[in-house]
Amino acid sequence: MGRLVAAVPNEDPERLKRVLDAKWRTIGVDKDALDHQVQERRDREQSEKDRDEAFARLTQYFNDQLTLMQQEADQIRKEYNQDTEAFRQQQQLKNTRREWDINRPDAKQLDMPARVGDDDTRLGPSSLQKFDGEDLTAGDRKKAQIEQCVDWWAEQTAIKEALRAAEKEAEAAHAELVKYQDMLQQAAKSEEDAVRRELARATADYNRRLAEEKKLREIAARQAELAANMAEMEATITSSFMTEDPNMAASAMSPFRVRKDHYKGMTEAEKKAILDAQLAQMEERKARRAQEQLENMMYARTQHDIQRALNEQAQRVEEFRKAQMARATDILKKQAAEKAERDKHLGTLYRNAIAPEFFTQFGTSHR
Repeated sequence: MGRLVAAVPNEDPERLKRVLDAKWRTIGVDKDALDHQVQERRDREQSEKDRDEAFARLTQYFNDQLTLMQQEADQIRKEYNQDTEAFRQQQQLKNTRREWDINRPDAKQLDMPARVGDDDTRLGPSSLQKFDGEDLTAGDRKKAQIEQCVDWWAEQTAIKEALRAAEKEAEAAHAELVKYQDMLQQAAKSEEDAVRRELARATADYNRRLAEEKKLREIAARQAELAANMAEMEATITSSFMTEDPNMAASAMSPFRVRKDHYKGMTEAEKKAILDAQLAQMEERKARRAQEQLENMMYARTQHDIQRALNEQAQRVEEFRKAQMARATDILKKQAAEKAERDKHLGTLYRNAIAPEFFTQFGTSHR
């Protein structure tokens, strides 16, 4: 196949170069044209960015100018309003206006009352200022009532002040009384405390005497108890009942009988008989143990002979098994050698070698 590819002429060397260029072949387009387009796009974006920045700077400049002009206009308007307000305060006073008589706040104070008296010539039928049954002394009566109320209030205030002074005097007297009572209570409490202390001192002396008497009684009681204990111990030591004397159990009817109500234990002869019986039992137990040990030794020897026979049988079986394994291993080795020889023969017989031209033909053509 390599010879066939080499026999085909390469009519377009540039095409062969592009085909052999792995990067160009992978992309599959004109990279230079794409790079040119990318550069044009970057230049266009940069120019647009520069234009936007210039427009932004121009816009900021105009905004700054408009802000300054607005501040100047606001300052001019503020100064104009201040001048106008100052002119109004100085030249256009309220009392110089034509409407001052209508809008002045003290007009009612300066105006004549609608009615001066019953003989006022301005009062006519249509004025509705004079009526039948009208009390013309109502103002004077009201004034007199107010004066009378003021007098009453002053009198009530004086009475309250007097009552308050009396209450203060009563409170002061009560305070003096309470103070005197407290003094009497303190004196009584002092006397009571002195009596209590004297009573406590007497009670303490009485309790101390009682404690001394109790202590003497306890000492006498302990001495009496000690004497009684010593007497009891002496009686216990010398008493035949407490020492459990065996002679007290002897019966008067027969030397071989004992009194159950006076039995105090076995005699020395009885104890010796029991010890002899125990020794005989111990000897019998030793003989029985020796016989058991002899029987166990015979049984162990028999078990040892049986175990040895079994081990010898197992050893013979293991040797037979090893011989069979060795024979099988030899057979397997022989079969493996035969297979290796057969494989070697077949590899030599059916060998398929690849010539170096097979690897050098790749990448030499655009087909």
